[in-house]
Amino acid sequence: MSEHIPIFCATDENYAPFTSMMMKSLLAHTKSFVDFYVMDGGIKTKTKSLIKKDLKQFSNKKIHYVDMSKYDLSRFPNLGHFSVNTFARYFVPEIAPDFKKVIYMDVDIIVKQDIQELFDQDMNGHEIAGTPCDFNEISMTTQIKRIYPEANIESVCFSAGMLLMDIPKLRKMNYTANAIRLTETLYKRLCYPDQDVLNIIFENNFKHLDYRFDFIHTTLAKIQKTRPEIRTIDPLMIHYTLKPWKSNVAFQEDFEEELKKTVFQKIIQKKWRSRRVKYYLFGFIPVFKKYVPKDIFMNQFWVD
Repeated sequence: MSEHIPIFCATDENYAPFTSMMMKSLLAHTKSFVDFYVMDGGIKTKTKSLIKKDLKQFSNKKIHYVDMSKYDLSRFPNLGHFSVNTFARYFVPEIAPDFKKVIYMDVDIIVKQDIQELFDQDMNGHEIAGTPCDFNEISMTTQIKRIYPEANIESVCFSAGMLLMDIPKLRKMNYTANAIRLTETLYKRLCYPDQDVLNIIFENNFKHLDYRFDFIHTTLAKIQKTRPEIRTIDPLMIHYTLKPWKSNVAFQEDFEEELKKTVFQKIIQKKWRSRRVKYYLFGFIPVFKKYVPKDIFMNQFWVD
């Protein structure tokens, strides 16, 4: 058993079920004690009780709910399907000023192996570590240069969906204040809001992690085009940027397997699956129409 592993994630009432699912998959594969810091954008007391019930079998965890209202996320723009909760990761160093290293994770993730391996990665003096996004047809580097021509970015960028963060170094460089300032300046030009901002701040100066540490489920074929030596990937975690609770996607079976283990299974299926709805045309002619719930997921960083 090593030191406690601090895991940060941002969520709200709508995505609390997926948060519980992510935490449950992580604990099922991890031996060390895990401290979850849930950056709470408005989770109901009843839902927190269900999360507690869902994770009851695991003794190697503690859940800390962080009230994000004190950090005034309302100052940030609500850009399309990106909720203001996506900017919560800016405040991790303020929430955890005495920590040495933490993991930030989106909640649209399932964990397949022991998270200790990720936590133990040597950051080689970098403030932040992430998996490179060097597999897309439209280079993220090109995209960010369009947003902010002054950016000194010449190689690859990283995905912001999972970050290994050196807290003392981030505080020393005024990470939080710089991220807020850039967001307020560039918000009309941002494509993937916080991800664009963080890549501008770090300008390629990040520790490159293997794809398996934040494996985006749609990208295997793309990775193989640029890295033909990679025949397969054994993911430590699978990151679902296309939503498997709405339609069939790559690695759907892995998601469904984890879904069956959570007390939120029926809630997720009822709330998010398409269904037929009966209504009356002209008040008396019965008509059935397919209804697809609106996807309001707050942290969709990568869209193929």
